[in-house]
Amino acid sequence: MTRIKSDKKGKKIFLKIVLVLFLLGVIGLFCLALMNNYVINSTDDSVYTLEAFEASTTKHYEAVIVLGCAVWSDGPSPMLADRLRTAATVFKTGCADYILVTGDSEHPEKYDEIGAMKDFLISEGISEEDIVCDPLGLSTYESMLRAVKEFNIKSAVVVTTGFHCARSVYDARKFGIESVGVEAINSGYVIKQYNYYREFIARGKDYVFTIFKPGY
Repeated sequence: MTRIKSDKKGKKIFLKIVLVLFLLGVIGLFCLALMNNYVINSTDDSVYTLEAFEASTTKHYEAVIVLGCAVWSDGPSPMLADRLRTAATVFKTGCADYILVTGDSEHPEKYDEIGAMKDFLISEGISEEDIVCDPLGLSTYESMLRAVKEFNIKSAVVVTTGFHCARSVYDARKFGIESVGVEAINSGYVIKQYNYYREFIARGKDYVFTIFKPGY
């Protein structure tokens, strides 16, 4: 009898733990959704398609910031190539003084986003003198932090893939960079659902990071 009572008590405790964890998960998901909503809505009027930006741009910015992503063995991935093509087109409007390419080239002998990005921009007709490189932009947050700390950028056009634009502009503004975003063209590649899930979490992370500003 004692053992039966003990088993029942153990099951009740287990169910309570499961319930608490479930509720914490729901609360966490709700908070993430609120953060996402805030990041997106606070930048919504400052994110443009390439066509809309070309038609409306009148302001001059210090830099076009293009954010890195995957590089393949033969050069930039399709997603990164489209970011770079868009950045080149944006820069050719005369809206900025130079292009800042920012990404992961911490160990260029193993993986070199910046080298591939620079070479691609040159192939798109951008002069090497107009390209500034940040090899330690290891995340969106770090890219914007370093844009201020290392390059003293105060205004920028941020070019990246559409789902990534809101967070990029949000982070830039939180570091005092007057910025707008331009969504990269899509030449036909498919954006995986994983990218949207990852971005959903990353917006929440950067919302918190830009409050406390680690490393700033």
